Amino acid sequence: MSSFIDRLLNHRATRITKSDSTEDPIKNFFNYLISLGTPGPRLKLLESKIENFEFPEDTYLAEICVVNFYLDLEFYLINHDARYINTEEKLRLQIKKQFPKIANSNAFLPLYTSGKNQEISLAQLFLITILKKFKDEDPELNTTISWLNSLEKAFYAEPSSDLVQQINSFRRIKDDAYKINKEFGEIFGQDFVDSAFSGTKEEFFSYYEKLNAVVAINDVMPQLFTSLLNESANKDYFKPPIEPLPPQETPLPKQKPSAHSAQTTHVDVLENLLDGYLLFDNSGAIKGMNTLSTRIFGLEKEQLKQTSVYKLFPEAISTKLHKDIQNLYKQQPLALIGNRVELDIKNTQGELMPYEVTFTNNYSEPVDTFSLFIRNITERKDTLKAKMNAERTAEAKTMFLSNMSHEIRTPLNVILGLSEILIKKGFDDKQLLKKNLEGISFSAKNLLSIVNDILDFSKIEAGKLTLQSSDFNLAEVITNLSNAFEVKAREKGLKLNTEIDPSIPDIVIGDQYRLNQIITNLLGNAIKFTKRGVIQLDLKLVEETAESVKIKFTVKDTGIGIPAEQLNKIFDSFYQVDEPEHAKINGTGLGLSITKELINLQGGKLSAESLVGEGSTFYFDLSFEKSKRKKLQDLEKPVDGKPKHLKGLTVLVAEDNKMNQFYIRQLLQGLEVHADIAENGEEAVAIYTNAPKKYDLILMDMHMPVMNGLDAIAAIRRSEQDQLNKVPIVACSADVFPEARKNAIKAGIDFYLTKPLKEEALKEVLYWLISDNSSAEKPVEQKQQHPEPPEPQKAQPETAPSSIDLNQLFAIFDNDKDFVIALLEVFITETPEDFNSLRNCVEREYYARASTLAHKMKSSFMNLGMTEHGHHLQQIETHLKNADKIEEAKTHLQAFEMLYNKALVDVNLQLIGLKEV
Repeated sequence: MSSFIDRLLNHRATRITKSDSTEDPIKNFFNYLISLGTPGPRLKLLESKIENFEFPEDTYLAEICVVNFYLDLEFYLINHDARYINTEEKLRLQIKKQFPKIANSNAFLPLYTSGKNQEISLAQLFLITILKKFKDEDPELNTTISWLNSLEKAFYAEPSSDLVQQINSFRRIKDDAYKINKEFGEIFGQDFVDSAFSGTKEEFFSYYEKLNAVVAINDVMPQLFTSLLNESANKDYFKPPIEPLPPQETPLPKQKPSAHSAQTTHVDVLENLLDGYLLFDNSGAIKGMNTLSTRIFGLEKEQLKQTSVYKLFPEAISTKLHKDIQNLYKQQPLALIGNRVELDIKNTQGELMPYEVTFTNNYSEPVDTFSLFIRNITERKDTLKAKMNAERTAEAKTMFLSNMSHEIRTPLNVILGLSEILIKKGFDDKQLLKKNLEGISFSAKNLLSIVNDILDFSKIEAGKLTLQSSDFNLAEVITNLSNAFEVKAREKGLKLNTEIDPSIPDIVIGDQYRLNQIITNLLGNAIKFTKRGVIQLDLKLVEETAESVKIKFTVKDTGIGIPAEQLNKIFDSFYQVDEPEHAKINGTGLGLSITKELINLQGGKLSAESLVGEGSTFYFDLSFEKSKRKKLQDLEKPVDGKPKHLKGLTVLVAEDNKMNQFYIRQLLQGLEVHADIAENGEEAVAIYTNAPKKYDLILMDMHMPVMNGLDAIAAIRRSEQDQLNKVPIVACSADVFPEARKNAIKAGIDFYLTKPLKEEALKEVLYWLISDNSSAEKPVEQKQQHPEPPEPQKAQPETAPSSIDLNQLFAIFDNDKDFVIALLEVFITETPEDFNSLRNCVEREYYARASTLAHKMKSSFMNLGMTEHGHHLQQIETHLKNADKIEEAKTHLQAFEMLYNKALVDVNLQLIGLKEV
């Protein structure tokens, strides 16, 4: 009888002739699958492998090879082909419908089961494949035919959904594997049979590697302990090492050991297992172990031998194990023996680690013995956790894109639709024109609000959202909001009432911008979900100390209400109450999630109460510092009248987008400012360096073709013209993230404005350029806060305020402590030398050089939010260029010197404090 290996090689060597016929079902099957994919290198490689592969003559081997290639193609389509949208289950049902003959083959059947049933199906197919190989050896052998009939009947049976039946089925397969190994070992020889089991296992692990259930075949492999388990349980399995024989007087000649003479003992096998191993009897007495098990339990071998296996595990596990051993021969389902369980095991040091524990019956005689395998699954747990996190992230991403697609398209549809109407119908009907423009403006603001929500949400998710502290009039903020929403409420026939506790102080210190956002979200939702009735906004003082006040905010409506089972979910990201009759109520699903996080950041907690059909109440407490101000200065007074002082300014605009060019040019023309346009950074540098006239300002977009904004700014700063007379540069970018601002500051900008560019923000910058020294006329323009970010700068208290607001710096630079420290270090390193040079130049009447130094220093102070210092430097820079205003420049220099000395001390103190933390 030829060896099994020879027969297997013969099977592999005998190939069927490739057919070019389109009737070849396997070829048609793979052509269909390949046609589903997007052409690419990986798919081409798979196609080439299939084309060059010659399938075996034996049907059962050919079917397994087909499955192997199918699983490779399925994995590619589902996981790597971005254009193919489907699931494994749907694709398998699809091919079952299109190619029933292939899909119903033995090799494919495990693909249509899952969980424990898939393990059972693969294990059955594994044994059937081994038996078919035995049948190839002796086709007339009745034992093989009988086993095949029995196993194929079970293989084709309907899978059970009952877990107990599944466990019993798998136990029967393990018993069958043991019997097959033993019976055919007597017929063909044990080595031959063990080789068949081992070789087929390797084939299955290769062909079905994409199925996690294939590892179950390890549990039906009997040959490893075949000899060991037939030995007596009373035998000492772990004999001490044999002492070496004393040296003989005449030493024997040394012989080189050969592979045939090498011996591997059962002890060697067990010692080299990657799992901990225990051998115990039906009383729980431990008869043997490997070294790894002693490390797992933290006991020496002798200590472990004197310990009952029941004492090593939690009481629940020990009870089940004891019950299994008692019921071993009572035909009752077993809970642990023949199964794997996951549990935490505590060693003698009290450390808990996750392990997978497998209990098996050794079927030994005359005494029952059992094996216990213990595998550390910490890495698997970590991998599973990472997988679950990745799946949650993917699910959130899908939901996010779905929501955003709808929410962004809705205002875009209005903007585009109304724009088309205006283009077609013209502008003759002034009333219709006004109405359409208002609709476009409203939708654009709505779109901007959605984008801001997305940005806030991304900052919250990354833990980057920060708060600002400033003095503000709480009553005024709430009243203004209430008045704005009252109009919307009236449009729906609703009434909006607002009550503010009179004992609440008017001026408090907190984040006005975020409070505005919170109240806006809550009032907006109340009006959105209310058809009739009243919206009530209440502010009540609940606690007061010498330094602070705690205020309870309540928003109550008479709207549709929220079901009790959904009340805890409404603060989840993207969640919306599922009410079919209110399906027309839309939103991003981010509003309440953002609101909750904003309140949490300020030390409060958002709570909700609701009854379906009666309405909802949202409430939260926030603490505010008391302000020392009795009233606010007119720091935010709008600019009245026509900006006549801007007339004659010349601005270079570097912007590649035609519509943005059109918008900015109109904006500047409205302010009577002349604008030259550059299409990209390279063109901007060329225009600036070759222009016969001097530009008062450069507006630089950050993302442009040919040369980007950062490179263009660096090139301008290196130019000869800029060295002689520095031009202020304003970065204009849609990138709101702090890293973009840092890079722009390093490149040498003076201001940073975010798109969409607003007229008021641009005017604030332009007023810095005018040389009018009458600060009384323009308190807004000359003593302003940064145009970006929108959060107000902390108002200065009346008693010795610090020159620098660290909270604002951390907010602007995304809580990057290292960057803030570096910025302050540059300030205290460079500005003293620059200031001394400025003062010396003025004293020696080197006014041109002094003007350049004032411009250079202005950026350093503006970057730290020192606007008053920056104002004086701006006046110094401007006045020194005019011989008639030298004395005024010196007056500003004296005022600046007083401010600078204090600023230098403040920055040093702040820097010391930051480095100590």
